[in-house]
Amino acid sequence: MSKLYIFGIGGTGARVLRSLTMLLSAGVECGVDTIVPVIIDRDISNKDLSRTKLLIEDYIVVNRCVDANGTNKFFKTKISLLGGNLFLQLSDNAQQFDEFIGRSTMSQENNALIDMLFSKETLKLNMTKGFEGNPNIGSVVLNQFDNNDIFKAFANDFHDGDKIFIISSIFGGTGASGFPLLRKILHTPNVNDAEGNPLANWGLINKAPIGAISVLPYFIVESPPKGSLVNSDTFIDKTKAALSYYKNEDKKIDTFYYIGDTLTSSYEHHKGGTEQMNNAHFVELASALAILDFVNSDKQNENFHRDAHNNITKTTYKEFGIKTNSPKLTFDNLTDETRNLIVNPLSRFMLFAKYMGYRVVTEIINGKETLIVRKIPSNDIFEKEHKYQPYAHKLFTEDFRRTNSIQKLESIQAKFVEWLLEMELQNRKFTPFNLFSDRADDFINGELKIIKPDNFMYKNWAMVDNELNKQIVKTHKSLQNDSRFIELFNRVTEKLINYKN
Repeated sequence: MSKLYIFGIGGTGARVLRSLTMLLSAGVECGVDTIVPVIIDRDISNKDLSRTKLLIEDYIVVNRCVDANGTNKFFKTKISLLGGNLFLQLSDNAQQFDEFIGRSTMSQENNALIDMLFSKETLKLNMTKGFEGNPNIGSVVLNQFDNNDIFKAFANDFHDGDKIFIISSIFGGTGASGFPLLRKILHTPNVNDAEGNPLANWGLINKAPIGAISVLPYFIVESPPKGSLVNSDTFIDKTKAALSYYKNEDKKIDTFYYIGDTLTSSYEHHKGGTEQMNNAHFVELASALAILDFVNSDKQNENFHRDAHNNITKTTYKEFGIKTNSPKLTFDNLTDETRNLIVNPLSRFMLFAKYMGYRVVTEIINGKETLIVRKIPSNDIFEKEHKYQPYAHKLFTEDFRRTNSIQKLESIQAKFVEWLLEMELQNRKFTPFNLFSDRADDFINGELKIIKPDNFMYKNWAMVDNELNKQIVKTHKSLQNDSRFIELFNRVTEKLINYKN
């Protein structure tokens, strides 16, 4: 069982993991059996982190019910948490930076040195909401995370053949500082835990295939309030400084991915905490695709260059590109390789979600028109039709929809449509689907025509019901109802949606 350990550092790391989980839900091919995500962030109340956590927890429930040995692709890749934890929690309780470094116990001479190195604002920084774009602080605080319990669990869990991937942004504080520190620890021989005991399997970790993506600026923040240390005017300068330092990573990373966007979106200024929740962005989706590229078995010779002693002889550098530079992207703007990977899975999962009633509507909230994802009774085809369709007889009754795994499935479907909506609302829009459409045969934007029903006698949702009735006899009767239901929709959507480049 091959595993990929993904360390998502900071808010960007959490958002990329969110996109990766959406891709795996839809059944995008993954070159490993199991994904093991670990989020590293000082600000564990960050809303970007918490909603990624909830999504992954829902995914794990659904994954447990699917048939791992069958033809189903939805939720096929296993996601596993180390010790049941997603977050690598730092051990100290210090809130301000001067508390963390123990300034109150320092000599007069050392205090004078601290005053030379750090501003008053930096020393009084409340670190419970992250490092506010200060990698110099992050590099000091994050030096402790090798002694963490979840880090020891990682070492105990690691096996020969497993791989490692690191996600970080390059223009903030946590990601820019955390990436080189983490990579250095992973390649440090004979690491011990806090009690001085050698960490298990550390030799395997030292030599494991390792990839990373550094996310360059793709958004800006609005004018910072007084006292804030976050200022997007410094993003480019920080990026240049970090890139210069990252030259030291050559031949220490097997494959190094870079991505960014000059058509930046603007977000409200938040220091962190529960108010920090950025809309999903296409850059994060493309970053998730870099992870899948890294473990693609067809790209072993391209991504890994090692000598007979398993030392890296060459780092492969990659960037993500689109065919045409447009502020509004559909599948048509993507390269053939990307389209071949994601068109069918995303379209199939979208059709599945639409059958269960999920779509975007406009509602008046606080006096403003707002786009929101809802389960619309008039569009809930399952609720309207399952009582009359042979495929559901004695299987998918009203009680069935209230089972835990199906409720988690529908929770992910709602979040999937919300994720697509958020990308559509960015300055660089990714809008592959008509999220308002209530049809089964006309919801894909652009020039791609991929709905191919076998029997043109049936139109719209009757086409789907007809295929459900045909495919139910091909599902395995030994499966539990929830597993059989997911396999059924995998078979039906695979039959109806068939993009071939």
